[in-house]
Amino acid sequence: MGILAYNFNNQDQVVGLSDLPGDTTFHAFLWAKETGMQDLGTLSGDVASATSGINERGEVVGLDASFHPTAFLRRNGVMTDLNALIPADSPLFLIQACSINSRGEIVAIAIHKSTGDFHAYMATPKPSEGGGVSAAPTEQGSGESTKVTLPENVRELLQQRLLFGRFGARLMGPQ
Repeated sequence: MGILAYNFNNQDQVVGLSDLPGDTTFHAFLWAKETGMQDLGTLSGDVASATSGINERGEVVGLDASFHPTAFLRRNGVMTDLNALIPADSPLFLIQACSINSRGEIVAIAIHKSTGDFHAYMATPKPSEGGGVSAAPTEQGSGESTKVTLPENVRELLQQRLLFGRFGARLMGPQ
């Protein structure tokens, strides 16, 4: 069983990824002295995830990595696709959330839906009706737990840009 820790906070909480029994896939985890290692699971319908950041409130960000890279935020025990929190007409698809600070601001990586160019972004949370959170990106136009699907043309652009496919490796999912 492989374990990789990525980040920790001042509450002695640690986040990372761990193989599941049988080494079939990996999931994001949150470790705390009081609770031990908690499997954070994945976004709906996927099989792999990894965390990369945690703040002092225990809010976790990372990447759901099975069918296509997708940035997520785990807040109050709920993992949410960050793409579901930005305007539907955004030209960006958020592929990885890298870090989250004490104000809940998230820095991350996105891909432009039509050109395939990579962009850095910073999402600033704002309270939404019903006590949830939505993200207001501070640059380039960038609801709860709705899975946003990466358009096929963007998946192909990702494969080309990340060199997937050139050596026989492909992103998981329908081919």
